[in-house]
Amino acid sequence: MEPIQKQDDSSGQRPATEFVGAAGWPAQPKLVPVVIAWSHGGEHVEVEGSFDNWSTRQPLQRTGRDFTVIKLLPPGVYQYKFIVDGDWKYDPNQPAMFDEIGNVNNVIEVQEYVPENLENVSGFDPPPSPPASYNNPHPVAEDYAKEPPVMPPHLQLTLLNVPSSAEGAASLPRPQHVILNHIYIQRGQTMNALVVGTTHRYKGKYITSVLYKPRSSSGASARQHAGHNQPFRQDN
Repeated sequence: MEPIQKQDDSSGQRPATEFVGAAGWPAQPKLVPVVIAWSHGGEHVEVEGSFDNWSTRQPLQRTGRDFTVIKLLPPGVYQYKFIVDGDWKYDPNQPAMFDEIGNVNNVIEVQEYVPENLENVSGFDPPPSPPASYNNPHPVAEDYAKEPPVMPPHLQLTLLNVPSSAEGAASLPRPQHVILNHIYIQRGQTMNALVVGTTHRYKGKYITSVLYKPRSSSGASARQHAGHNQPFRQDN
């Protein structure tokens, strides 16, 4: 395929239309979808503007209480105005300006979308972890032979280990924050059952679920203390 030959221009003037590309078609500006809306009532709404030098009117489609239309426009600044039931009106909630003869028209600036360059925000990325944070030695046999660390004393202050009150119906103390969402066991149990509990918090309320199960699965004790799940709520 041979390239298109450029015609000689003896007058020295530039052609009115500039052709680009191998096909020789004139360059077309990129069109951007623009939504134009009217939300101030009416039965029949049209729009006219400088998109086509105020030559045609385009009706808007009713969508609920509003009237909308989508136009494909090249980048630029345009003035437009609505015709509502035959009367010229502008939308006071949208940008407006005076034209050369003093009429108030709405105005819109159409810009071509430019994708964000993600390389410009690379400086905001968090720094990588230092290699020294991954060189901890692996556990050896001596580490497993050591006694486990002592449990912090505040973890023993659970609701199951609160001393019983002589008043009987006294309110429970507010649970400490460190025992929330943990499973704890009752110490010094007086019945032949395993009792565990857990406490959760929702805003200003604490909910504790207590589960108890007999240690033996036979005999009258098993029938008397079958597995239960007893939740109770504490408001603070």
